[in-house]
Amino acid sequence: MDIVIRNVEPRAIQKVEKLAKEQGISREQFLRERIMKMAQFYMEDQRVQRLEALVASNLQVMERCADSMQTMNALIGDEPEPSS
Repeated sequence: MDIVIRNVEPRAIQKVEKLAKEQGISREQFLRERIMKMAQFYMEDQRVQRLEALVASNLQVMERCADSMQTMNALIGDEPEPSS
């Protein structure tokens, strides 16, 4: 798939050319790699956000389970001894 970008500041293009030259690659290759890294970072960030939401949800469920277990223990008179 091709991408065409117009109206880019000449100084920005010069900087990209300089960075590409320092790496011994073409401007096109430099920009291709940057676009791929940006897309990869975005996908990874999305995964991290989903995992963080899952962990938060699991913690809430675990807290509710612990509360329910304490309530049940209190009802049947089976409170655990405090640990020292």
